[in-house]
Amino acid sequence: MIFNPREHFVGPMPVSKFLTEFIPEAPEKRTTNEIVFTHPSVSQNEDEFIRAIEASGLCPKLNFVDTSFRREGCRLKPDISVFSGTPGGSDEPGTDTENVKSVDRRAVQLWIVDKSNENDVFRFLEEEAKFRREKAEDSEEGSEEDSEEEDSEEEEDYGEDSKGHRRWKESPRRTCGQLIAHASALHHSQFRVFSFSVALFGETGRLLRWDRSGAIFTESFNWASQPDTLLEFLWRFNFLSDVDRGHDTTVTSVPDEEAEVALSKLKTYRGLEKIKKADLHKILVRDDRAADGELRHYIAPCAVWCSGALIGRSTSGYIAYDITSTELVYIKDYWRNDFPRIQKEADVYRVLHDAQVPNIPSLGPAGDVPLSPEHANSVSFAAQRTRTQDYVETPEGEDEWHSSQQHLEPHVHYRLVLETIGRPLDTFKSTRQLCEAIRDAIVAHSVAYEKAGILHRDVSAGNILISETGSGILIDWHLSKKVSKCIEAKPRQYSRTGTWQFMSISRLLEPRFTPHDLADDLESFFWVLLYQIVRCRKIPKINLSETIQKVFDDQTDKPYDGLFRGGEGKLLFLKDLHISHWFIELLTTTPCKDIIEEFRSFFNDLYLHAVGSYKFPKILKSKIEAKREQDPRVKDAREKLRSSEWMLWVFNHHLAAKWDVKDDGSFCKTEFRLGSSAARTGRKRKATTDSDDGRTTDERRRGRMPPSSTPSWTEDMFSI
Repeated sequence: MIFNPREHFVGPMPVSKFLTEFIPEAPEKRTTNEIVFTHPSVSQNEDEFIRAIEASGLCPKLNFVDTSFRREGCRLKPDISVFSGTPGGSDEPGTDTENVKSVDRRAVQLWIVDKSNENDVFRFLEEEAKFRREKAEDSEEGSEEDSEEEDSEEEEDYGEDSKGHRRWKESPRRTCGQLIAHASALHHSQFRVFSFSVALFGETGRLLRWDRSGAIFTESFNWASQPDTLLEFLWRFNFLSDVDRGHDTTVTSVPDEEAEVALSKLKTYRGLEKIKKADLHKILVRDDRAADGELRHYIAPCAVWCSGALIGRSTSGYIAYDITSTELVYIKDYWRNDFPRIQKEADVYRVLHDAQVPNIPSLGPAGDVPLSPEHANSVSFAAQRTRTQDYVETPEGEDEWHSSQQHLEPHVHYRLVLETIGRPLDTFKSTRQLCEAIRDAIVAHSVAYEKAGILHRDVSAGNILISETGSGILIDWHLSKKVSKCIEAKPRQYSRTGTWQFMSISRLLEPRFTPHDLADDLESFFWVLLYQIVRCRKIPKINLSETIQKVFDDQTDKPYDGLFRGGEGKLLFLKDLHISHWFIELLTTTPCKDIIEEFRSFFNDLYLHAVGSYKFPKILKSKIEAKREQDPRVKDAREKLRSSEWMLWVFNHHLAAKWDVKDDGSFCKTEFRLGSSAARTGRKRKATTDSDDGRTTDERRRGRMPPSSTPSWTEDMFSI
């Protein structure tokens, strides 16, 4: 969260503009009651701060609660949480001021944090913007003068690297990460379009607005001695509707009669046997195929899968009850990139179905999420969109106030219903079934590429399901790309597309100059097979987690250009170097060992002479690469990956032997964790889908960082 915080913050926006843009004026004139803060800092004085606000009558519809205490099992809490309801009696659950331990983040409307002991992190963003502007001006004028005086003033929290870029030290990075963590926790606990917060730094403060593109912060104001700004914000916020406070009102509570019917059906799905009525939500999906925007409603418990990310697509998955058909379906909820030339995922599925691609799910309703249910029936309805990216550049004629030069990605909230439900790949009943499911997914991938000209570009363990009949299903086509086999592909962005643990070695080693093509996807299928075997077929009393991380999670510690690289662990595995002998023994004793070994040998040929380190001397590296280009084994391997035919032959050849072994299924017992602790297995580090949005490759490259891949069940898996 704190790797590159400057990439996601925009400001300092003038307070007056912030209020005008985001906080509608209250229907009533603000009370003239005086408010006196007896302490210039909220730290250790939360109760006095709250009493001063309550005594003023400023927020009759809000309940301020001191949540600054630290209780076991809940380390991440803001200093003050604001709920709906009158002081002393709340309309929201879990907000009893006498029993603060019952505070529920799902009911929080606004959060306030105090960083009195920390420097104002946003001041560093402002100074950094000034630093960049002065550097740019000096460059344009041909000046070689250095800002020595400014650098010395910021020495405490800033450094400068060899290329003259500002380098954050620990204190501002930590503070920035904490703020993002608070916002992430709130958005993960609620159905949110955006949210507001207040950050206080001693006597000064900032207002913030968070959405899936980033956060906007205001200029600094003194809340202690000149509290008018804070009071006006709180007064307006007191009267805001749920939509204006950022709630997604297309998700509502479920009537009792509908809940009973839905529960009986939902409990038949493995993993949802213990759900209760309190877990259910009613979700609206607008079908964009219908001219009038047909509306469908589904009843679902909390997400069975959630990325947990604040910025970006923030994908969640729900097993849901279709009120219309009375069947169970899967709802994929995420924030798609809002670029004109990017095809919506539902449109990709329709193309695939028209091309008669097998082994893909049936598509149900899909479309952008309306701003509110009232907007859903409008022909030109308003969708839920991010707004932070709109303020990166200051409009011409206005004073320059923004502190960022980055290009934030616009997002639109999107829901897609799949009428085919499968179980996770890691629940395979035998290694034979695992291989058959992956084989079926390759068939789907092959037909989509050959007949529809669509490349999946995100082959991963999470995107292959096992159907009720045991066959494989390839899902999640929202990162796919229309390709032409007659035109040589070229990289169009300075980043990667896919899930880190399953990316091809070539894409991990150097993504800048190599396009993502068919060979990369086919290689990913091999890493999926290997990953599932070593994750789900453990050796008793042997912990392989360190080796697994070395192979699948390998990455550079300090990227020289902001772009993480990896792949060396996979290269070592292909060459049988520095890999645990238990890891190798596991693979050589599994019933599908012949398939694994054939693929391992093949990809070892493909990466003969491959240079694994970006620090390798350029002259020597070029000589080795030239040798690799001339090696006949490399040429033969590349030729085989020009289609899926060879990989399918390997699977079918070995599966034709009718081998089967009892009790060689997955040892993984994945359990859905409902609520805010929903499992986050297989987090993705997605890159922006190709688009003609006018960005340079340098603008695209920043902030691309691999996530942790450790599933929530890892500890149980390796501790027999």
